[in-house]
Amino acid sequence: MAKYMRDRTKLLDWIETNRETKEQVKQNFTNTNYAFKLYNQAHPDEQITLPKELRFADFYQPSEQQKQAELPFVGTSTLVLGYTTFCFL
Repeated sequence: MAKYMRDRTKLLDWIETNRETKEQVKQNFTNTNYAFKLYNQAHPDEQITLPKELRFADFYQPSEQQKQAELPFVGTSTLVLGYTTFCFL
């Protein structure tokens, strides 16, 4: 039992540390964007342009064939999940 509690505490600490790190990274990006805006306001002759924010669509575009093949799969999966839920709940 003591080993379980020790491992559980380590896991919870690790989860909390990762959450805090992610929040800090998000805040750093927000602060950086704000700093660039302030710099551009203070130095209008030396404008710094921020790079375009990347999105998944910039790297991957599914084909029409793939889109059409996914529709029946998603529909069938939804029906099976709904039926299974109905039967067991």
